[in-house]
Amino acid sequence: MISEFPLFLFTTLAGIAAGAYVVSVAFPVGKDAKKTWLFPLVCLVLLAVGLAGLPLHLGRPERLFVALSQPGAMIAQEAYWSIALGVILLIDLVISKTKGSSPRGLRIVGGIAALGLMLVMSNAYFVSIGVPAWASWQTFLLFILGDFAMGAALLALLESDLMKNDTYLTASAVLSVLAAVGVVLETVHFASVGASMVLLIIGAVVVAVAAVLQFMAKSGKMSTATAAKVAFACAFVGIALARYGFYAACAL
Repeated sequence: MISEFPLFLFTTLAGIAAGAYVVSVAFPVGKDAKKTWLFPLVCLVLLAVGLAGLPLHLGRPERLFVALSQPGAMIAQEAYWSIALGVILLIDLVISKTKGSSPRGLRIVGGIAALGLMLVMSNAYFVSIGVPAWASWQTFLLFILGDFAMGAALLALLESDLMKNDTYLTASAVLSVLAAVGVVLETVHFASVGASMVLLIIGAVVVAVAAVLQFMAKSGKMSTATAAKVAFACAFVGIALARYGFYAACAL
């Protein structure tokens, strides 16, 4: 297991939640009043489990409190944005559960917080000059586009009607294609610094498969229900493999 596994856990799971919440601004989920609370709950759980990776990364959880007192520290900034998003998700969950729907304005504010978290997570590695494989603009593409691809694919699992929406299918497929391109560009950078590219290459291929499945669902060549499940699995596995390879470069 890589030494940076807690961070891998954080950026992957919290990234899915953040990406899904941003995309949900354009493609709302939770139209069924009896299930509208499920989306914020899933995002909140993903964020909470991922957030547990921050104190684990420090070795001694109590060190997180020390880090939080230093606003300039990247881990502190990640925690700040995570907490902000978590509070919005909790409010969304409560309102959705009690009212049967969530205000669009709240989702927009949450989307901004989610985007901020995605940017901060990416920047944390971009400024890591001690690891040449990380300190490149391609890192932003690997993380942000990956979050969007995973998040967009997750929405279809929570709102099945989205798979009947051609605009959503096109957008989600395009995001998967862009995520695959982002991984490929990161792979090229890894090659330039002599880092292993194997997991990134495999990850790019698997993410590309997610896009193919979504385009097949749009053209009616594949069951929408099956495509939704397999597309999310491919997006998640592909991005996870690429990020695992990304973090493994820290050992070089």
